[in-house]
Amino acid sequence: MEKFKTSMMENEAIFDQKEILLKKKMIEIEGIKHKLIRIKQSIPYQLAQLSKKKPYSLIKYFIRNRQIKELSTQDQGTKNEPYHIKPLLPVLDNRPKVVHVIGNFITGGSSRLVADIIEHLGHFCEQEILTAYNPDPVSYTGIPIHTCYPLTSPQKVFEYLEKFQPDMMHVHYWGYGDKPWYKQAIQAGEKYGCKIIENVNTPVEPYWSDDISKYVYVSDYVKKKFGKDTAGELTIYPGSNFELFSRAQVRQIPDDCIGMVYRLEKDKLDEESINVFIEVAKLRPQTKMLIVGGGPFVELYSDAVKKAGVSSSFEFTGLVNYSRLPDLYRQMSIFVAPVVRESFGQVTPFAMSMGLPVAGYDVGALSEILGNKECLATAQDSTRLAQIIISLLDDRKKRIAIGQYNKERAQGKYSVEEMVRKYSILYNEMLGE
Repeated sequence: MEKFKTSMMENEAIFDQKEILLKKKMIEIEGIKHKLIRIKQSIPYQLAQLSKKKPYSLIKYFIRNRQIKELSTQDQGTKNEPYHIKPLLPVLDNRPKVVHVIGNFITGGSSRLVADIIEHLGHFCEQEILTAYNPDPVSYTGIPIHTCYPLTSPQKVFEYLEKFQPDMMHVHYWGYGDKPWYKQAIQAGEKYGCKIIENVNTPVEPYWSDDISKYVYVSDYVKKKFGKDTAGELTIYPGSNFELFSRAQVRQIPDDCIGMVYRLEKDKLDEESINVFIEVAKLRPQTKMLIVGGGPFVELYSDAVKKAGVSSSFEFTGLVNYSRLPDLYRQMSIFVAPVVRESFGQVTPFAMSMGLPVAGYDVGALSEILGNKECLATAQDSTRLAQIIISLLDDRKKRIAIGQYNKERAQGKYSVEEMVRKYSILYNEMLGE
């Protein structure tokens, strides 16, 4: 009976891991969907049949058909060159070692936080990445990245830890479907015996363990909602490189473009997040809607836009790398945050530093990030949010004033320098330096 229970648990873990793999592959696939429709008719037909009846065959199909991958690479071109990570200061001798454990290392807020820590603290501690998924082509270079997937036990990670011999494991946790993978990785760290800190990067309950020394939350909202109010918990806001996300002059801010920058999936968005853009497009057809990001919702959103008859107002960029983001933000007059959950999105401080108003739903930590609720509507009230956006588009003076307030707030509280200062204190405490 005990063996049967163990077998059932192992099967459930394998199934969870397969679901995670499918999700990650679908994100990769969505980035090239607009090119797929130009491939000969037989391929889209096969993909449609496979996606309906045999989802795991769909993954194998994409792996086998190299022309699709090559097409994706051609579509990205030089615009999506990976970001190269390197320490900003000369490295010291005999550095302590840190391994960052993260569910995937694609372009996103958590990956960027890791990259910033490595660049600013890499001179005093050697760092590597352990992940379940690293995209091809990669989003980041310059740092050892180890893919360890699937995980049905801690053994693979434990073998890696014995080889690298880290002094500390820094877990960047977001739970949800990746929880089984994180569990095995953390258990490997516990078995190995290094110090462990856990960043809680999404609005979820942390992975609790007596062997985890510190829990780092990305906002007070997440800490209050999911923490236990202990001495081992603290908030460190993710920091942003505002040298990249800046404008030389206010007059460069355009007047008729609204946009958002998210992974288009059930993380921070839902199926109805596109509705506010459609409502604005109907009422103000001269305004451009810039939708930046890839994911399972791309097709859903595109179909909704077509059905509403406002396709000419929209641009869907698909997946983009970090280096492209500043130029995309510069096209916007207002950043829109139609989120259904928010722990701390770096995309919002990016917009704030660019001198943009942020209009969105009053959800999670968004009002904490902005410092007020002036441009926020009740969750899911797309009609009210559209009214707020149009009011701002019609009043450039007010829009610029709000943008200036946002810029000063972001650069004072959410800069990479402030974040690094706090992580430096934490790393020194944990590593005994």
